[in-house]
Amino acid sequence: MDIPQTIASIIEGMMRFLAQTAADPLAYSVVLFFYAIMAAVFLPIPVEVGLLLSPHTPVILLAVILGLGKMVGSVLVFYLGLGIGSKVEGWSVRWPGFGWLVTKSEWLVKKLHYLGLYLILSVPLMTDTVPLYIFSILNKQGVFTVHMFAFANLCAGITRASISLILLSFFGVDLIN
Repeated sequence: MDIPQTIASIIEGMMRFLAQTAADPLAYSVVLFFYAIMAAVFLPIPVEVGLLLSPHTPVILLAVILGLGKMVGSVLVFYLGLGIGSKVEGWSVRWPGFGWLVTKSEWLVKKLHYLGLYLILSVPLMTDTVPLYIFSILNKQGVFTVHMFAFANLCAGITRASISLILLSFFGVDLIN
């Protein structure tokens, strides 16, 4: 089995398991928390789908859980990224679009520091994995502290969930009531 099939299989299993726990807010919250961590560390998928599957769990709680999961995952990436920095930098050479993303992200983070990190990670439906590894590479230059990196990810996760809920509401999907 190749890597994309393995990742697709993991995602499918997680989604199935997540949906099976939807009726139990406590179980759903725990599974969603670990799903958010895995999405930050190695699953290149958006986590907003977790807002839709459990009508029994308050959406405010889901937003906080997504933020906390992103925070814990970002701490793992903060340290993992230091070890794979040269590999990620090599991707910039191999894929010009990725190089452009790295350059623009570096510019924004150097200009706005934690606010730049927060803004990029607050974009709904964007994968967290790639930007987090990019930012952990920037850490080689001493740009971030782990505490503020984690805090920016927590805030961005909650903001991202809130933006998603507002957009869903705008399109007629009301998860708050």
